[in-house]
Amino acid sequence: MSQYKLIALGRDEYLNSIERLKNDQSIRFANMSLDWWDKQYGWNQQGCFALTDAGNLHLCYIFYKIDRFHDYITIHNIFTPQAQRRHGYAQILLQLIFDLAITKDVKRFRLTSISTSLDFYLSLGLVYWGVNSVGDFYCDLPIPEDGLTGLKEMIRRLSVMDLIDTEFATINHKIKDHNLHLSAKQDAIYQGDLIKLKTNYLLNDFLKIREHRKIKTGAKLIIPR
Repeated sequence: MSQYKLIALGRDEYLNSIERLKNDQSIRFANMSLDWWDKQYGWNQQGCFALTDAGNLHLCYIFYKIDRFHDYITIHNIFTPQAQRRHGYAQILLQLIFDLAITKDVKRFRLTSISTSLDFYLSLGLVYWGVNSVGDFYCDLPIPEDGLTGLKEMIRRLSVMDLIDTEFATINHKIKDHNLHLSAKQDAIYQGDLIKLKTNYLLNDFLKIREHRKIKTGAKLIIPR
């Protein structure tokens, strides 16, 4: 993996990079990521990173943000241009991003996955707590001490409570019964995805903990706004 490295891209550098894309779907997603980042954060902080090879070819892109307390690294968008797919570049990119987060003492990571991305994330071992307000699967986990390669073993070894740790309220706020309010089209996709996810979907485990907390406290959950 030493032949690969991460490079930071400013807005102009990102625009120059995606001008080389040929596939319509890749161009559309690259522009969507640009527009979303412009509106949400701007380019004065963090922005985009690209995975490059020894020839400085941009193989894969990621938009992420580490909060100021280093509690979370949030992965917003990751994509590989069509011409570069099927080479494992997205996994290499995530491995380097996890290693970077470890050097900065970041505690947890979170991301959302659409239905068509589940196969990739399942191959890495990700588990999900539920779906967010737009129906995307929500993942929120500790960062393994040995990075992305240690994810499957960490999930196997830790209990659900340990995986949640102190972030129960945060996770609950993100997934708060959104699975019950999907459109008919969304629900049909959702039900198919549940078959694919199997034990990698932890909603029922989370709901049991939530119900236990309600009974134990004798009060309604207070959800952060």
